[in-house]
Amino acid sequence: TGPAERDGVPWRFAAIRLDPPRDALRAAIGARWDGMVAAGAVEEVRALLAQGLNPDLPAMRAHGVPEISAALRGEIDMAEAGRRACLAIGQYTKRQATWFRHQPLADVSTTHTIHARVTGLKQFSESEWARIISFIDRHR
Repeated sequence: TGPAERDGVPWRFAAIRLDPPRDALRAAIGARWDGMVAAGAVEEVRALLAQGLNPDLPAMRAHGVPEISAALRGEIDMAEAGRRACLAIGQYTKRQATWFRHQPLADVSTTHTIHARVTGLKQFSESEWARIISFIDRHR
C-alpha cells in the first residue's frame, strides 16, 4: 500500500512543478507588461480611477494598477511605471516560487520539476515528453 492508502486517503497525488530560470521569467514578465499596455491597460486603469474606487480594493492593487495610476497622476512616466511594475511582479513570482519550494504538496519521489519557461507544448523536446510520460505512468 502507498502512503495515501496507509493514511486512509482514497487517492494519490503527484505534482509537476514549473520552475523557470529567473532571467527567462523576467523576460516573460517584461513582454507581458508590454502586451498589457498595448492591449489597453492604461485606459482600463484610467476607467478604474474615474470610478473613485477605494485604493485598498483588490482591483486597485492588481499587478500594474498602482504603477499606471502613479503615471496617470503625473508622479512618474510610463517607462518608470513599467520598470516598477515588472520589479513588483518579479518579486511576487519569487515569493510564489519560495512558497511552493517549502510546501509538501507531494512527496519528492512523486514530484517532477521542469526547470524551463514553458510557452507551449511544441517547446518540449521528445526526451522531456518521455520523462513526463514516464513520471505520470509511475504514479498512476
